[in-house]
Amino acid sequence: MSQIFYEIEILDESIDFDGVHYKRSVKVVEFYAQKKIRERYLAYVDVETIYNHLDAGRALHLDNCYIKDFSINEYRRTRHLEDKEVIIIHGLSARSAFFDCDAYTDFSYVRFDADVSFDHAVFSHGSLNFIHAEFRNSYTDFSDCAFHSHQTLFQYAEFECDKLNFENSNFNGELVSFINASIFAETVNFKRVNFNFCKVKFHFAEFGPGTKAFEKIKFNGPVLDFRRVIWGEGKIDFRRSLFGSGHITFEESEMSTGKLTFRLSKFEGGDLTFRRTDFGKEEANFDHISFGCRNISFESCIAEKLSIANSDVRSTLDLRVKKAEEIDLSDSYLHSITDLNFPKRESLKILKLKGTKNLGKIIIDWRRNQVRDLILRQKEETYEDIAEQFNVIKDNFTKNGQYSDEDWAYVYFKRYEHKTKRKSSMERYGFMKPVIMFLYYLKSIVFDKMGLFATSPNRVFLSMVVAIFAFAGIYVVLQFGGLGEIINSVGATDNLTMHQKSLYHSAITFFTIGYGDYYPTNWCRVISAVEGWVGVFLMSYFTVAFVRKILR
Repeated sequence: MSQIFYEIEILDESIDFDGVHYKRSVKVVEFYAQKKIRERYLAYVDVETIYNHLDAGRALHLDNCYIKDFSINEYRRTRHLEDKEVIIIHGLSARSAFFDCDAYTDFSYVRFDADVSFDHAVFSHGSLNFIHAEFRNSYTDFSDCAFHSHQTLFQYAEFECDKLNFENSNFNGELVSFINASIFAETVNFKRVNFNFCKVKFHFAEFGPGTKAFEKIKFNGPVLDFRRVIWGEGKIDFRRSLFGSGHITFEESEMSTGKLTFRLSKFEGGDLTFRRTDFGKEEANFDHISFGCRNISFESCIAEKLSIANSDVRSTLDLRVKKAEEIDLSDSYLHSITDLNFPKRESLKILKLKGTKNLGKIIIDWRRNQVRDLILRQKEETYEDIAEQFNVIKDNFTKNGQYSDEDWAYVYFKRYEHKTKRKSSMERYGFMKPVIMFLYYLKSIVFDKMGLFATSPNRVFLSMVVAIFAFAGIYVVLQFGGLGEIINSVGATDNLTMHQKSLYHSAITFFTIGYGDYYPTNWCRVISAVEGWVGVFLMSYFTVAFVRKILR
């Protein structure tokens, strides 16, 4: 509820404003929280005088005037006009005016065909009605107005002007409605508007091309409704705004071209929804925001880029988009559930998690959501940044108990960690480039290809089998070349062929069994020693991978 109220005293004293002499004046005393904050004097103008000006087709000059119970409906009744007959006003200036009423102040079905200025005006009590009003002019100015009406209605209003200005206005009451309004102004300015505890409704409104500035607005009411708004072309700016505990919805809104930004805003309470919103071909920016909402939903929305970077997200975040090129969660703190389990693989192309602190849970599936590709499509990021993002995903899968998915995230984390070390070593020791490359590929074969960094005991086992047959082949080649033999030392009569002896010797050497019934000579001894070391290593590698699976 508004803590502002006014005391009105109509005086029989004359007053002059801008060279105009008025026979009566009005003393207006403004109070805030029972404390007097301002006193001023205005000219008193009775509504019949204004109606006579309308009869004559004159522009209305009401600057610094007090007007009581102004009603275009009443004007129609007294002039025996049709209920919805359009009344044309050829310009209106009501700067610093005071519109008072017992029931309503009415401008319904009025066409303003010249500039309109209500800046610093006060609308007190009752309802303020601009329903079906038409503003067809260069400039419509409601800046710095105080709207204390129970309801402020611009429903079905049509604004066709170069500039519409509500900057610094203050709304008090129950409802502010722009439902079904058509706002085709090149510049729409709602900067620093304070909606206080009003219900604010813009649903089904349509905006034309041009900038829509809602920067630094304040809203503490129960509902801020932008459902099914057609935003048209041009930038939409909600930067540095403060949103209280009410429900905020942009559901099924449409934007064609122009960036939407909520950068540096703060959301303190209720739900925030952009379900089925089409953000068009530009970025939707939610960077550097403090989200204290219960739930934030981007379900089934369409966006080129959805950026929630450097933000503190304490809400359940639904990012199951219908289609988006990129979602950026870089350097954000995610405290609750973040749902990225979008329905189709092609729904998202790039996911950025650089510097993300996941203190909650990210719901995503490695294969179905193609997490590997989502991260690897970031062409501008370094190997270190890519490794970091796979590590974020890995830790999340561990937390969620998605151990199979965790293994793959861990593999790609280690792969890009190795690439980072290789790049760093080559920049530091460029003269040793061949050695560095050799060691890198050796590590890649041993740790990655042979066992996926101890995440796949099956692959390690296969590598063991391949190693046994490979060494057996080497023994065969050496024996054909006369560079060594596999000799029977106990006079066995099993009549093994050279290939069989080589495979048998390779197996018992690999597993370090050492029966002694066959022994190598010459170069076969060297290869046997190498194979024994490889066997010990791969058996240990297999044990680690196998136990890792069992323990989880």
